[in-house]
Amino acid sequence: MDRGDILSGSAFTAVLRSAVVFLLVLVSVGWAALTYVETNLLTQYRADVKERWDILAADHEAEGPDHVVDTIRHVRTLHDSGARALAIFDGGGYLAGNIRTRPPGDGFQIGPLDHESAPPPGNAGEFVYYAGELGGRWLVVGQRLDMLHRTRAAFVQTLALTGFIVVLSMLSLGYFLSWQSLVRLREIEATLERASEGDVSARIPDTGGTTQIDRLAREMNRHLDRSSRLMTTTRNTAAAVAHDLKSPLGRAFLALGRAQDKLEAGADPRDALLDAESDLEQMRGIFATYLQLSRIEANTDSATFGAVGLGALVRDLAETCALVAEDAGQRLTAHLDDADDYEMRGDPQMLQQLVLNLVQNAINHGPQGNEICLELARRGPDIELVVADRGPGIPEEAREAVFQPFHRLDPSRTKPGTGLGLALVRAIVERHGGTIALHDHAPGLRVEIGFPAST
Repeated sequence: MDRGDILSGSAFTAVLRSAVVFLLVLVSVGWAALTYVETNLLTQYRADVKERWDILAADHEAEGPDHVVDTIRHVRTLHDSGARALAIFDGGGYLAGNIRTRPPGDGFQIGPLDHESAPPPGNAGEFVYYAGELGGRWLVVGQRLDMLHRTRAAFVQTLALTGFIVVLSMLSLGYFLSWQSLVRLREIEATLERASEGDVSARIPDTGGTTQIDRLAREMNRHLDRSSRLMTTTRNTAAAVAHDLKSPLGRAFLALGRAQDKLEAGADPRDALLDAESDLEQMRGIFATYLQLSRIEANTDSATFGAVGLGALVRDLAETCALVAEDAGQRLTAHLDDADDYEMRGDPQMLQQLVLNLVQNAINHGPQGNEICLELARRGPDIELVVADRGPGIPEEAREAVFQPFHRLDPSRTKPGTGLGLALVRAIVERHGGTIALHDHAPGLRVEIGFPAST
């Protein structure tokens, strides 16, 4: 796995940017905190230095200048470490103390002093000192800034170590997350490559994660499922179309051959031509139904939609289809409230086609004495249309498959039919924003359709 791919991953890049921001914040906050600490330490240094200067000034007032000089000479031995500075000068120069040269300026100052003790290694020998005139002489009291320098060094080291550990941890975590993301992306890439080569079973492994890539993988799997179903349906449809067209096309070819033979023999070819016409009409009906199904599924324009009284439509079709059912030795009845129009928004021609397909299916597959029932009722905000019969019904495991175009329960495809009736019914239902479900009628089939009623 290329390390460059991991370092260019979004997780590592995001963590790297966060690390840069963290370092900037750390430096800014650290600088502000260090400035605050140094300011407080210098204030304490100045207070301590000024307090000692004031003590010597009070001693000068009480005991006289020579006593101050003697005090400095005796106290000098206490400052052998060189951390404190104490000296007094007169017009002629040095009188006493551990500073050999009078420093410039008066009041509080920060800088090096000509101290008789050398500063420790790594120390610049800076002092904070107070210099002022005292009875014609010049008194200097100071304190070396050892604590300030140690505090500054410790503070900087702590910040640097903290920054290094945190940034290293962040980058390590970012590298790990980027590696995980890259592994998932490689899995997605491999799966899509397999799918593009025709493997309809290719799916992205589902780790059960909740990351964006995991959610994307599950969504892509749903699309792959749908593509797989479409490809399977397309293959089955192509095979079914070829099979369903083969028979009428062969019969039409034979009928035209018979007609030609009759013409050559001087006989009347009309019977053969009528047979060919019947077979060609069957083929035309298959194509027309499939084109109608495709147009309904592809068209989202509702320009042909309007207010439809479903009650009147069902009553009219029930009267017409009852005669067809009677000719087949079956009985069709309708149950609906005559006072209710069952008004909905839709295309009347599509809705008529829907009812006719369901009733015709019930008649075609029903036995002698079959009872077909058309029902309309209100179920909350919806209108429910039910078509129930006492025929052979549809096995539960096949109830979803029968909605696929050209799917037929007869594998040999010897019984009449195209396998497009229920596919067209579901397309019309979905076009009207409805739902359809198949249930066992014990015996028979019960088709329940729900349409949103007009508000």
